[in-house]
Formats: sequence, C-alpha cells, structure tokens
Amino acid sequence: MKPLPWAKSALALCIMGTLTACGGGGTDANNEGDVVTTPPPVSSSSSGGSSSSSSSSGGGSTGPILSENFGDGLFVNFDEADTEFFFSQEYKALSASNSNDAFPSFYYPTCCFFLNDTPTDGPAVNLAQMGIVSDNGNPALLLDTGRFTAGQTRPEKDAKDPKKDTTSSSDLATWGELDLGRPYRISFCVKEAVSGGRNMMVFVDNNTSNAGNSLWTGNNSRIFQAPVSQLEAGKRVEINVPGSPRMGGEVISDWASVDELVGEGTSFLQFRVEGGNTVIIDDLLVEYQDENGQAALPACNVFTPATAPDAPEAPTVLTGDAQLGVSWGSIVGAATYDLAYSTSDDITGATLVEGLTETSTTLTGLTNGTDYYVWVRATNNVGDSDWSTSASATPVEPLGCKLTTTSDIGADVAWSVWDGCVSPDTSGALILNAASAGQLSYPDGNVLFASNKNGTSTLNTTADAGARSKGDLTGIFAEQYPQHFTLIARVDVSKSTDRGIEVETVFASPSDSRVKLLLRPNDGTPKDGGKGRIQLERFLNGVAGDSSTGETAQADVRMTLADGEKQRYHIYHVSYTVEDPAVAGANNITAVIYRDGENITDLFTPSDDGVVDAAIKGTGRAGGGGANRIRIGEDSSSGHFAEVDWMLWSADPLVAAMSPAELKGKLPATIGELGAYAGSGDGSSNVILSESFAATDGDGSSSNFFTTAYKSISVDSTTEVPFYAVSGGGSNMLIASGALSLTNARFTIGDKSPETPTASTDTEAALDGVLDLSQPYRIRFDVLANSTPSETGSKKCQIQVDNNTTGAANSIWQESASRIYSVEADSIAVGTVTVESSVGTDHSSLLFRCENGAGPITIDNLVIERQ
Repeated sequence: MKPLPWAKSALALCIMGTLTACGGGGTDANNEGDVVTTPPPVSSSSSGGSSSSSSSSGGGSTGPILSENFGDGLFVNFDEADTEFFFSQEYKALSASNSNDAFPSFYYPTCCFFLNDTPTDGPAVNLAQMGIVSDNGNPALLLDTGRFTAGQTRPEKDAKDPKKDTTSSSDLATWGELDLGRPYRISFCVKEAVSGGRNMMVFVDNNTSNAGNSLWTGNNSRIFQAPVSQLEAGKRVEINVPGSPRMGGEVISDWASVDELVGEGTSFLQFRVEGGNTVIIDDLLVEYQDENGQAALPACNVFTPATAPDAPEAPTVLTGDAQLGVSWGSIVGAATYDLAYSTSDDITGATLVEGLTETSTTLTGLTNGTDYYVWVRATNNVGDSDWSTSASATPVEPLGCKLTTTSDIGADVAWSVWDGCVSPDTSGALILNAASAGQLSYPDGNVLFASNKNGTSTLNTTADAGARSKGDLTGIFAEQYPQHFTLIARVDVSKSTDRGIEVETVFASPSDSRVKLLLRPNDGTPKDGGKGRIQLERFLNGVAGDSSTGETAQADVRMTLADGEKQRYHIYHVSYTVEDPAVAGANNITAVIYRDGENITDLFTPSDDGVVDAAIKGTGRAGGGGANRIRIGEDSSSGHFAEVDWMLWSADPLVAAMSPAELKGKLPATIGELGAYAGSGDGSSNVILSESFAATDGDGSSSNFFTTAYKSISVDSTTEVPFYAVSGGGSNMLIASGALSLTNARFTIGDKSPETPTASTDTEAALDGVLDLSQPYRIRFDVLANSTPSETGSKKCQIQVDNNTTGAANSIWQESASRIYSVEADSIAVGTVTVESSVGTDHSSLLFRCENGAGPITIDNLVIERQ
C-alpha cells in the first residue's frame, strides 16, 4: 500500500519464464469482452501442445488440427510482455523435443519480434507490426509487416535463425507438426482490415516471404493471397485446400483457388501481412474439410478498441477487528481494480491499493473506533474508470467470547475452568471449584499466552525458545493421602513444528512427587503416519529424592494433519491417583490417559503382554517438594506452540475414577466443543449449538466457514453438505478475526437441502434439518458492531425456522410464524441479543438474514440452547 499522488506504476509482469497467476478478459457468446478472470497456471505441452487459451494442435480423425483464440481469459495488459508470452513455449510448446531448438514455441515469429532479427539477442516487440491487442477486452492478433509460423519444428540447417528464411525449392522434406496430409480448411475471423494497397498471405512449409521458397514448387506453397482492401471486418475467411476461398460463407472469385492438396503429415503454416497494411484476426481454426468446427466458434465481430471501464458502484464494507472487508461488483472490460481508503470522506491523500484481480479484499492494520471511507475503480490497458462513490465503516475490537461464570457450571462436578476466552493471567480468566474467579500467576513475568478473541488462546514461545511461560495455580490438594487430580483439555497442536504444551501437576505434602504431561507434535512415529507423542516425563522407576532419575512413559499418537483431515483439536484427559508409598509401594501413582474419549493408556505401557492396560502405575518424578500446584504452559528450553480451546480440572476422587462415558454431560456446556463429553440430548446438556466463528478469514466464497471442511452434515453415506450454507449474498458476508459480518445476505444453519426452497405446502415429515428445536429454546449472540446507516428505516435483520427463503410464509409455520426474530437493523444495539421461541421440531433448521440496507452487522458467540 502507498499514498497518493496518483502516479501508477506499471503492473508487475506475470511472465517470468512461466505463468503464475495473471487475470484476463474473458468473452461471451458474441465474442465480446467480459469481466476479468484469473487463469490456471500454464504448463508446456508434451503431447500435441496445449495452452491456457484452450487451443490444440496435432491432427487426427476427429477434432481440429489447430484451434487458437489468442489467449481468451488470459491476457490482461495487452502490452509487449503479453505478446512475448504468446510467442513463447510457456504459452504453447511444440510436441517434439529437440535439445538444439532454443525456442521450441508452437507459434514462432519470422519477422518483427527479435532484436536485429536474431533470436539470441532477445525480443524487441513492435506492437504496431505484430502483437496481441484488445478487442474491448478480448485478445486478438494484429499483423502489419509481421509474420509467424504455426507448428514449425527446427530444421537441421546452419543459419542465424534456422526457422526463418531457410526453406527453399530444393528442400526434400518438410518439418512441422501439423498433419495436412488430406483436404483441410483454414479459417479465421477478420476483425479489422486497414489497406495500404498490399496483401495478406498464408503459406504451407515456407518460412520466407517468397512463394517459391518451398518444396511446393512454383507459387504452390502460397495457398492464400488476398488484397487487404478486399477483407471485410466482421466476416470469416475460409481457405479450402483444395478448393475455393470464401468470406462470410460466399466464394470470392477474385481470390485464387487451390487446385490440389498442398501439405503433408509433417507440415507447418506461415501467416503474413505485407507492410503498410493492418489486419486483426481471431479464432483461427484448421480442420479437415469433412468437419465443421466453425459452428462452435463465437460470432465474428468487428474490432472495437478497448475503452476505459465504467465506474463501479460504491463497495460493500464489512467491519472486523482492526480491519475491513471490502467487496464490489465486477465491471465488464476491467483488467484489475484499484482501491483507496482514508479516514476522511475526501479521496485526496487517500491510501491506494493497486492491481487487485479479485472483487474483494481485506484492509488490515486499521485503528479500531476510527471511521474509514473506501472507494474503488476499475482499470484496463486503456485507462482508469472514475472512482466509485465512497462507502464507510468503523473497525471495532470484538467483545470477545462470553467468559464462563459460576452459574455455567452444573452441580454434578465443582470444576475449575479456563475457557480460553482470555489469557489465563487475566483477572477472572479462571473459575475455581465452581465458586470463585481467579487467574494463573507467572513468577518470571513471561506471559506468552494470547487470546485469539474467538474463544481460544495461543501459547507461542517459538520466537525465543528460552523464554519460558509458566502459569501457576496453587492450593489444589489437601495435604494427605490419597490425592486425586483430573485434567481435561481441548487443544490444537497440529500447526506446531516445535513442541506443543506442558501441564505439570505437583502434589501436596507429604508427597514429593510431580507428573508433567507433554504434548509433542514434533516427535514420535504413530502407526497411522505423521508425528505426535504424549509423554509423562520421568514417570516410571524414579528414585525417591532424586529428580534426575526415572523413565518417561510415552505414547505415539498422530497430532499433525493428514491430507484432507479436518480435526485439528483433540481432547486430552488424564487422571492421577497418589497413594501413600508406605502402603502402596514405590509405584504409588496411578495414571489413566484418554484422547477424544478413548482410553489410550495401554499405548504407554513398556511391554505388549497381550493384556490391555486400563491404567499405568509409576513413581512420578521426585523433587516436587509438596508445592501443591499445577503449572500450565511450558518450562523448558524448547519452543512451544499450541491453541487452547478450554481446560478444566478437579481434585475430586469421584471424578478421577470416572471415564469419559461417565462424564458425558457433566462438563460446562458453554466452554466450547465437548466432543465425546457432550450431553446426549436427553437433558444432560442444554446446548444445541455453540459457534465461535473460528474459521478462515474471507467472504462467503473464500472462507471455509461455509464449507464441509469447517462443519458438515451427512446427507447419506456418500454425501455431505455444509452445516452453514450461503443462501444469498455470499460476497456480503465476511468472516474476520473469529466474527461474522453480514449485510444483504442470508445463510442457513443445519439444513440438509439448503438449495431447495421451503414452501407453505411442506409437511413436518419432509423437514430436512438437523437441529433439535422440539423443546422451548433460546438463541443468543453478541453484536460486536452495527454499521447500519441511520436513514435505512425499515430494513431488518431476521431469524427464521424451517424457512430458507425471504418470504415469511414459505414454511410449515405459516402466517409468518417461521420468522421468530425480525428487528429494524438500525435499532440493534451492540451487546447480547437473546431470542426465545418454541417454534420447531426435532429435525429443524434456521436461517439468519439481513435485508439490503441492513448492516453490516458483526456477530460472535452464537449459542442455541434449551430454555
């Protein structure tokens, strides 16, 4: 980004030996310029040639010998670089591999391209003589003095340029990749013809400007010669070999016919327009005469010089945390777009972002609470459009997720909870024993946890491996035997190339033991591939009073992601019971380890005796000194990286004895995804859905929030659909920093058939949702920002049940009963919105919608729960 003034730098060339990601003007059915699209990468063909323009070469019994549209959907700038690329092997390569051919391009310039007409001197393109030009955004080829061959391979001739001016009447063989061995037809669209009194020509197996310089003796190699003055723009020329030439379907008697076949199975063509005459052609087709590929080509049109594009409408701007999502409508004939933004409604001095090839972008690094004004304009090789009118929005810091409170913790277990909403050193970050608020203390001051403002926090010590982040909480245990401890945590370490996270439990006096749990995604060799290792450090065979002794118990489980895998977070569950060593012996600590509800303790046992061990016994590591604390984070000289959704723990002996199945429904439902620990829906958990919008940033088409990769519904054994599906206005919805903004858009939740409109004639049996709304329920969400203009008036935001349309009556809940929430957008205040309803079934779906003019409204922390 850079400030104005408006001196536009040239767009960076996307042609550096290979094409990476250029945009280009496509065409419609009438061969007229359309909006810019971004083409796929181009690779050289090794069989018949290929290009991103979909042209093809190599004859056969079916299909054309050659079809060329000169780069539809590819070229943007229509400058020297585009022409260089067209005549390169990266655009289209010869099939034959010849190490002596330094320029194995399918289209080879035989005039007006190389400096000093010497290939080794490099290109020196003269666009007035030969080049790719813009027909109102659609690429075409201009020839004026220029000439080029199609399908010519390198002959074994000693010349400065073996492919130029080297054919002669004494040649004994042809060299080319076009099969012209049976009657064929060459046709092309004439888009413009400006006469200077001379001719256009087409040759076979002749790379010179003299018709006699070919094994096709006399003038036979010149299969077409027509005065440029007789070429008519907007008509298609046909050259039949053998046969009569035509234009616009009519035989042109003034042009010489070809009386016999000229060509072989290894021929090439040359196209030439003599100097002082200009011809622009498009949609070149070479085919056998018993085929008719012309019928599938675009209509031939008269050349229309490109003009600067029209100005876009004012962009749509969606609010985010220190950022704005900006989108706008595509403009016909635009190659790229420029965007400007400022803190005042005056474009003078605004910051300019140039060369955008998409119709949306995100402005980052902005100041929350400051009004920003945004403009957009379209550009092409002719010039810039006017700037759009401005649109404005104000970035705001999200309210963050809703901290767990004591009232969120049920009566079954007096959990201590860190829900990940804020860094654990923050006052009130923890709930202790379901009774009071607290936080971790950091004795060395290194708090390397940071809230992601979406319900999760990140531990990151990778920048300085020696910077240890040790968060302590004391007073966990009673000073007696036995002591019990249960830790359950939902953690993602899949992104780490270092270690993940550590939780050390130091028991109270009279015990001197401690147990450190480590998640190590950088180590291990799990049976199902990848990396990952869970360790209990020095847990086995320690010597009392000697902290340097003991063996680490460990199990290899995959923590890194396999291709296509979606599950990043896993729930780790450990329970310890510490008994009096005078009674239980040296191995007085029993540990049980679960992952995602499955007991994996047997993986930690050192021997495979054929017996599945449900628990493991060890000494723990000495040196705890009865410190009576837990330490969360890391205390080593290695870098660590982990995202924590939530952690909870308990010193209750009954909890230590419970399996995940027995704990099902006993965890606080508000802390986040509970996986195997979630209530079964029989009343043990009241939460139907909890959504923190922790998806990739982007709009309705680019964020993974609206894909099966984020959350899916199984329609049948082979089909999945997105749990959240765009119903309209996808570009007007933005996921940014763990929040959702929308205006003039709608999306469904839990609808198996989001593309099938609901209707008043639907029956309850036909409903296709996955939400159980059969009991009275409550929907609540946080409104982080509301940028609805004050003059919007009656434009509303709405929530509908079993209705995925914009009409309130299009549901089994007729007479507007499906619309359980409908509020004028400018009256929606920042804060928590709560909607209570009893409309629904045990297989319902929801739709969220903001009308055109309502918003953008930014929401987070969506919860659907039973009343």
